[in-house]
Parts: sequence; structure tokens; C-alpha cells
Amino acid sequence: MERFDRQFTMRALRQEFLRQRLFGAAMIEDSAIFRDANVLNIFCGDGGVAMLAIQAGARHVLAIDTVTNANMARRVIRKNGMLDRISVMGIDVRHLGLSGLRYDVLLCAWMDDMAIFQGKLSDLIVARDRFIRPGGIIYPYMIRISACGIEDGKAWEATNKWINANIGFRYLHMRELLRPVLVYLKPEQIVTSFNKITDFNLYTITLEQLNRAAFFSMVTIQEAPVHSICTALESLVMRPGGPVALNFNHFTPDYRHTIFYLGVQLNACTGSVIVGKLTELFDWSMTRQMLKWDYEYNGRNGKFVGSGNYTVR
Repeated sequence: MERFDRQFTMRALRQEFLRQRLFGAAMIEDSAIFRDANVLNIFCGDGGVAMLAIQAGARHVLAIDTVTNANMARRVIRKNGMLDRISVMGIDVRHLGLSGLRYDVLLCAWMDDMAIFQGKLSDLIVARDRFIRPGGIIYPYMIRISACGIEDGKAWEATNKWINANIGFRYLHMRELLRPVLVYLKPEQIVTSFNKITDFNLYTITLEQLNRAAFFSMVTIQEAPVHSICTALESLVMRPGGPVALNFNHFTPDYRHTIFYLGVQLNACTGSVIVGKLTELFDWSMTRQMLKWDYEYNGRNGKFVGSGNYTVR
């Protein structure tokens, strides 16, 4: 289950700092993209990435997010004296009316893959199709999702105990166990290989393609129980030498991963194989993503087939 104590909050702040440092260095290196450009920054957070775009040479930035985040970003930007070059709006991008304005760069500094699973790609697609000029640039231009199996017995058992203590609530098991959460991991929790599941090319993806299926394969690297499937995100930018991934060490104490708790514990043996399929179903009317993991374990200790359905809002 997710924790929102002081330690969790401080880690989230440090992750935001790491994100801004990572994207800031990349944007300065790619300053030719931002020089004299009008930039649309969606999911701007506290406004740090928008200010980095100005430092990289942008002429003006329109930063949008939820009302709460926009108010925070406006305070931060005002404190740094950049309100004359950065406009902040608290609005859903689908309701944004810009009277025919077109931007040179669409900027979205993804923090973790929970936003992808929440269907935020649909907002990016709307912004790209409505507000970016022909030949405009999306930064970063590709999102890559990778996954592995992990041992997370402490949280898995705690969730089950909480469910058993509240057994009178109907469907409680489905609501609490079969939903993705954001947690912090340690390298020793990894039980399988970390393999790519899918790439999202942000120039070409359409709303219809948010409904997709991707196949995956994992090989266990230690004998340990597998309680969850863990996913991680990489943002890629195009450089003269080819695509470059913008990511810091996934297993620093400050990097959040999206965890999908399995309904059962898989007792994995070294060298065993877990294969499966991730199916994504996007509900445009409800702005939510339905995810289904189908998996099959084959090892010397037997074979197991399972699945899990998850709703991400």
C-alpha cells in the first residue's frame, strides 16, 4: 500500500529535483531546439522544467497542469522573476482554447510511468494535434516501458492482512491488491531480468493505439518469491548520433516505480521463464486506463498461469 508520510514526501521532492537536474542538463545540451522557440509545457508540476526551458533559450513558455500544481508553479516562477516569459494555466489540455496559436516545442518531462498508465498520453496526443505547428518538436519524443518481477513480500503481506481485517467489505481485495501503486525499491528485490515491454513514439501514436497489447519475457536470476511486476520508464530524445535515453539510476533511493501486485506468490527458481502479455484499454469517456497482465511461469518446480486486471485513474 502507498505511504504518504514525511519520508515519502521528502523522497518525492528529491525525485522532482533529480528530474529537473536530468532534464535541465539535456535541454541545455539540446539548446538549439529551444532557442527562440515558443514552448507548450504540459504537466508542468512546480514550474521547474518550464524555467529550464527559458534557460535553454526559449522565447516564451505556456505551462499547464491541474489548478493546484498551476498555483504552486505560479508562485515558484514569480519568486524566480520569470512570470513575464512564462504563462501558467490550471486547466485540462482538452479544454484549452488558444485561438489558432501553434507552438514550436511540446515539452513534457515525465517523472514516472504511473502517468502513462493513467492515460496521460491522451492529453499529450490532444496537445500535439491541436497546438503544435507542422514540423514542431516533441521533447522527449519517445517513452519506453520496461518491467521485471520483484520480491515485495512485506508490502504484499501487509496488504493481505489489511484485507483480512476488513473482510466485510465487498470487492476490497480487488480494490486494494489489484491496483498499481508507486513505491521505492532496492536492487536486491529484483528477481527477474529487466526487459523492455513497449515503446511509445509520441510523434505517431494515436488515441486508437492506446488500446494495445504487448508481449514480454523475463528470466529469473535468483531463487526468490515474485510478488509483483515492477515497471520503469525511460524518456528518449533524438540526437545526431541517434536516440539517447534520459534516465538516472532506476534503483537510487529516490526513484519511484509502478508496482502491480500479483494475486498469488510465485516461488521462482533460477533460470525459470515468465512470459506474458500486457493489454491496455483506454476509456476516453472516463479518462481511465484498464490494464491486464497475463503471465505464465515455467520452472523446474512446476508451471503456473495467472492474470490480473487493474484500473488506473
